[in-house]
Amino acid sequence: MESALDEADKFLSPVLKKANYSGQGKSIIQLLSSTLRTPPPASDSNDDWYQREVVIEKALDLLEDIYQACRSTKVHVDQINLVTIPKNQKTIGALIDLIVIEGIYPCLSPGVGVPMERRLKSALKGDLVTTEKTESQGDRASHDRLLDLIISRIYTMAVSQSILAPSVQERAYVDLIAAASQLAFGPECNIKNRGYFTDVFKTLIISKSAMDLFPLLTSLLHPSCPQWFRDSITTCLSVLPLRSNGVRQTINFIASASEANVSSNEGQPTGPAMSLEALARASKLLTSVPSHLTPDEYLTDLAPQLLDLLDDPAADNKRIASYIIGHGILSKRKIGSPGTVGWRLFAEPVLGPFNPSDGKVPVPEELLRQALDRLAALVQFHPNPGLTKRLVGPILLPLWGLLCYALESQRAHWVDQVYQILTTYMKISVTDMQLLLLSDNLLWDGTTSWTFMPGASGGVEIRRRDMSNHGFKSVAEIMTRVDDRVEQFSKLLKSAFLTDDQLSKIFTHASKRWLLGSEASGGRQILGDPRDGSKDPIESLVSTKLTQKLLQDYKDRISSSVDGILQLVEPTLSAFVAEHRQSTERRARSAKPSIHSLGNLTGQDEAEGEEEESIETIAAALSLLSAVLTSSDPSAEMNAGLITSLQDSLSYINQAQSSLDDSLTKTASNILLLLQLHSSTSPGQQTAAKSNPTDPYVEQQNTHRIALHHLSDPLAPVRAQGLSSLTALISKSSPILDITSTASQLISLLQDEDEYIYLSAIKALGMLASNHPRTVMNILVERYVDKNEEAGLDVRIKIGGALNKTVEGLGELFTGEGAVMVGSSMIAVASRRGDKPKTLQKREREQRKEAKARKEAEEAWDGDVPDFSEGNSEEAKVNAYIGAITSGWSDTGREEDIRIRTSALSILSTAIEVNIAALGPTITSEAIDCALSILKLEKSDAQAILRRAAVMVIMSIVKAIDTAEEREVQLGFGFAGQNLVEVITVLGYIEATDRDEIVVGHVRAVIESLEAWREKSLLAVSRTRKSGLGLGALGMGGFPGRPGIQEVD
Repeated sequence: MESALDEADKFLSPVLKKANYSGQGKSIIQLLSSTLRTPPPASDSNDDWYQREVVIEKALDLLEDIYQACRSTKVHVDQINLVTIPKNQKTIGALIDLIVIEGIYPCLSPGVGVPMERRLKSALKGDLVTTEKTESQGDRASHDRLLDLIISRIYTMAVSQSILAPSVQERAYVDLIAAASQLAFGPECNIKNRGYFTDVFKTLIISKSAMDLFPLLTSLLHPSCPQWFRDSITTCLSVLPLRSNGVRQTINFIASASEANVSSNEGQPTGPAMSLEALARASKLLTSVPSHLTPDEYLTDLAPQLLDLLDDPAADNKRIASYIIGHGILSKRKIGSPGTVGWRLFAEPVLGPFNPSDGKVPVPEELLRQALDRLAALVQFHPNPGLTKRLVGPILLPLWGLLCYALESQRAHWVDQVYQILTTYMKISVTDMQLLLLSDNLLWDGTTSWTFMPGASGGVEIRRRDMSNHGFKSVAEIMTRVDDRVEQFSKLLKSAFLTDDQLSKIFTHASKRWLLGSEASGGRQILGDPRDGSKDPIESLVSTKLTQKLLQDYKDRISSSVDGILQLVEPTLSAFVAEHRQSTERRARSAKPSIHSLGNLTGQDEAEGEEEESIETIAAALSLLSAVLTSSDPSAEMNAGLITSLQDSLSYINQAQSSLDDSLTKTASNILLLLQLHSSTSPGQQTAAKSNPTDPYVEQQNTHRIALHHLSDPLAPVRAQGLSSLTALISKSSPILDITSTASQLISLLQDEDEYIYLSAIKALGMLASNHPRTVMNILVERYVDKNEEAGLDVRIKIGGALNKTVEGLGELFTGEGAVMVGSSMIAVASRRGDKPKTLQKREREQRKEAKARKEAEEAWDGDVPDFSEGNSEEAKVNAYIGAITSGWSDTGREEDIRIRTSALSILSTAIEVNIAALGPTITSEAIDCALSILKLEKSDAQAILRRAAVMVIMSIVKAIDTAEEREVQLGFGFAGQNLVEVITVLGYIEATDRDEIVVGHVRAVIESLEAWREKSLLAVSRTRKSGLGLGALGMGGFPGRPGIQEVD
């Protein structure tokens, strides 16, 4: 082992050790080949390519020797551990890099492989590493032959279990994939054994987990890669989710690449916490069907993993799965609508257990519990009213029956979950027809073949109904059940915050059923026992109780249904009066003996029975009419014709005291008085029936009231629906909106924990600002600056995002005092002028608590507290470095947090690019001063993000001035000659000294832009002078003074 490593180190010495380097411009291959004794090349061969082949073959021999030494069973463990020594690791890494960079890369087709600049840094000397494909050396056959040699020798090492494998995999695995793809699928490849390299390519893919393959394969995809290579890689990527645990690994990869990949639910089982943007990427990737598979094949293989993720106890995993299933599959018509593969795989397993067919009964508790958990996740985690309607609508009655049974049997967990699903549905998706269906079936507890019963584990399950024990045991049980169901229905209605029109429809419908029985259902099926068409006394009781409950709870909101009740009662009373008159006349005639009267005796009993039923109906009608008139506003509008007809019928009943029960006549008398009261209160409304078209203003008031109520709801989908309604009012410029209160309401939503909601709130704020820019910008800037230190950092950054979107959306409307206010405020926040004493006190309290806890721990351990964290020393160093940077962001004394200062610079950059003319020379000059001061004075690693934003401010100024010149806009100011030189000098110093690569990259781009702008300006000045004109607005003369913007005449 040691000799193999020494031999490799000796071979690489000319390009690995600086002391031995005397290259004088020679390539790596030339330096290494000069140390080898090789026979001269054939006369017809390319000398440069021959040297390359010799060097690469020697490197492969050395790597093979090290590999065989690692595999030898006679080698002592201590010798094997030589591989892990940093010096030897460097040698092995350089040997692999030589094979890859000088062996594989020159043989690949253009665009195949990882771009050289994105590879790991090599231990080989940087100025000697080949950075371009050697297309001029050798032909395609030579390239394929060398690739064949390399893959044949190194492929086994990469997929082996030896101690050398990690080094080969780290530095060459992705290149082996590219090389194998070249030989297996490259159209120019002339090699005979393509099948072998196809197997190698597949083995390389199969040997790695999906989590490891995602970064490797995605690094191979870039704009310049050829189509055949792109197809081979994307095909592999598209089927990675179908591997065992592939969905979770795909999600973990995307989560690791996003900014929010740390969950805050300590002590709870969690999955990766993903931003909405990352969720959308994961959903798009997982639901994109590979070209070689059909949607049925792909989704059938994918479904078990997604459903398993949906069943995971970790809330984050449920959230991710529900988004992918709900938004990525079930929301797409082609694969997610009823009857498609997505609906069959994901919706039917959820809905089926709630309404099983006869062949699928019983439904055990475990299956029903699983379906309920899945439904709750799909409905509650992500706002989607359309999906909620499609999922809950078909099983509305089963869910109602399950809720009531869980309440009656005191199964609290089931109650909470079903109630949340139903309230969410009632608030965002329920239709009037479904409300009426539910009111028709308040006693529903299952179909004729099954019902809910106690589960084996203390929950609920579905079993066949025992037909021998059907019905209620006693009148008391009936009354209790009816009261409980009516109470629960009323509670649901309250939580749904229905409109007055919806409540009135339910009340009118319940009243009809009270009077007319099942005939009032209007063709809707009343589930449960078959009816014989007669008026069911229990059904009548439910309708009576429901009508009374609605009158009791909503009497102030159902006044619009008074006319409807009058229209319902009036024909009933008129028919009764006509029938009673005929009956009275028949009695009078039958009192006189005649042959005709003797013939009517046989039907007398039947007529008396019908009259008794008619009296029961009229008693209910009078009771309903009395209750409605008593509860309604006396000034409510009523149809004059209806009132006249009712008064005639009531007067007849009141006068028929001899033939009717006293209770009926007294009720009729009282109702007449109530009608007279209504007539006297609003005489002008009694003249004729009026058409009352819906007032748009009233509609908007109702929408606004419901939206505000929904925004305070604990359920995220309901809050999203409220925000959607409020946004619709904003888009219509509704006059009912108070701009200040609406803006404050939207700003408060920025603190919402659901990302969808606060991102939608930012969008709504931008829409509101486009209609009322000055008012909204004033509010946003005031909340963002936060002089009283009332808002937290996260909220202020989100407000900054909203302000940035607002400025960007305003465009040319970003002018006047509002623009100046935004510019000056952002400069004040971005500079070191911020004074936050309360924040400092809070930080000091937290530091004292941490110091106290650390001291107590040291006393308990009698010394330093041991570090139990997992990971190696390198990971610990990285974590410590990251921790120092993040603590440096907030540890700023009385000054602003670095993150909020960075945010302010970003907003300032946007404002400058949107309308630099509105900011004027003073604000623009202060912006340059602020940016340069940050670059010169704030040099720590924690302040790197601040320096990056400062450079972008200067870039925005250059872009804005250049754009203005192209559009021939006369700004009246620009960079002055000497000042421009000084700005470039400062930027050049930052480029040479700053440790942050991103800052340096930004600075280089700005310097290039400044130089380009200066050249364009000089050309413009030259043309102007030739035309005999002045310097105009460019101010190219030398103006000494501080770096900044120079005003010109």
